[in-house]
Amino acid sequence: MTRIVASLVERSVSGVTCSSREAFRQGAELVEIRFDHLPARSLDAGTVSEVRASVRGPAIATLRSAVEGGRSKLKGTARENALKVLLDAGFEYVDLELERDQRLLKAEGRKGRRPELIASCHLLRPAEAGKVEKALVRACAAGDIGKVAMPCEHAGQAIMLARLGMRRSDAGDRFVLIGMGDQGRLTRVCAGRMGSDMVYCSLSGKPAAPGQLDVRTQSSLKGKDIVALGLLGHPVSHSVSKPMQEAALRGARLAGAYLNLDVPPEDMTRETLETLGEIGFSGLNVTIPHKERVLGMCDGVDSEAESAGAVNTITFKGSRIYGKNTDMIGFTQALESKKCIVSGTEALVVGAGGAARAAVLSLRRAGAHVTVSARSPGKAEAMARDMGADVVSISSLRGTGPVFDVVVNCTPIGTKGVGGAVPVPSALFRKGVLYFDLVYNPPVTRTMKVAAARKAAAAGGLEMLVRQGAASFNSWTGVEPDLRAMRVAARRALA
Repeated sequence: MTRIVASLVERSVSGVTCSSREAFRQGAELVEIRFDHLPARSLDAGTVSEVRASVRGPAIATLRSAVEGGRSKLKGTARENALKVLLDAGFEYVDLELERDQRLLKAEGRKGRRPELIASCHLLRPAEAGKVEKALVRACAAGDIGKVAMPCEHAGQAIMLARLGMRRSDAGDRFVLIGMGDQGRLTRVCAGRMGSDMVYCSLSGKPAAPGQLDVRTQSSLKGKDIVALGLLGHPVSHSVSKPMQEAALRGARLAGAYLNLDVPPEDMTRETLETLGEIGFSGLNVTIPHKERVLGMCDGVDSEAESAGAVNTITFKGSRIYGKNTDMIGFTQALESKKCIVSGTEALVVGAGGAARAAVLSLRRAGAHVTVSARSPGKAEAMARDMGADVVSISSLRGTGPVFDVVVNCTPIGTKGVGGAVPVPSALFRKGVLYFDLVYNPPVTRTMKVAAARKAAAAGGLEMLVRQGAASFNSWTGVEPDLRAMRVAARRALA
């Protein structure tokens, strides 16, 4: 069973006393006293004993060196003497660093007595799986528990750590494996399924390492009925799906978390999906650029996904992976609130990805005549051919081109952090035309402003996001979510 450790970064004995009491009250099972945050004079035997006595529960003593991301600048004999004081102070665990404290690890390991030793290694940069596993195997051999922490620049690296953790767990190792930063957070949410002996967290507002959850949140995730959800995409920093879906979880009174998982295309494999299922994810949303590729990785897909040629929702059932497309539901419901589509409605869809496919299908089913345009003529022609639509080049829309009643932007142009020029000529906008931009961050895009200035109606993609997200949530949990709570949460995140 994975134990919850609250790391305390206090500057005084009284701070440790108060914080440890609060950490245990909130659900921590151990506390880690970060002596590198306490004044250097606190490392004398008397003060260390006072600190230990102030903690009414099991504790880890850690003197993290500056070289491994801590604050202690002690080296050589001075560091070794300080650690010996900690080893004799009655802590249940003492953290010794694999590289700097080898002599102590060997000497104390031979004694075969308490405290138990955590042999730790903090990598300063992301590393390949082989290097991480080598360090973890060494750490497990050197201490009672081996610990390796590594910063994760993207979720593919955290998923690699999860695979490694499950493998070492099967080998019978006692270990802690941590991905640091936002993209490493899944190693904290899913620490139990990975096989980690401990998971480190912090009191709210007092993180000891990047990516730590607070004690209350980490404690809420300890159990069999956790709903772990996430968004697969690249990039995902603009997304507001996390606050929106976590509002749905709260409304349904379900314990869980939703993570933004930035997975580069080269890491988006069937094994990636399988690993996420194995470490306890219930389901995933999928966004640009993975929607079409993921379709072929599923064991089964619904008719909407098959028709659209794209998956935006994944549900795990045992070892099997099922794909759905809720974009069509979201698009249709959002569009219906803005404009009545009838037979003969002329619609232009800009883009040739998964969202564009969903838009084309929805419009055609409503009776519209659909024309497709995209920056890549080849992709536009292929999609139009597959879906019974016409195709037109962007350049031919300028001047006296065709007239459309609805123009839908399904490209990421205009998204916060992406930017880009207006995706269609402004001449397409006039009174009576609806410009529907699937971009929702920012809520009002540059192109929406251009459309409104030319008397066209303009709508952003937030309502589609909420509606498709609600359909995804229902497929994962069987619960109809609170649409209003999801909408409010998304708007707040965009404010």
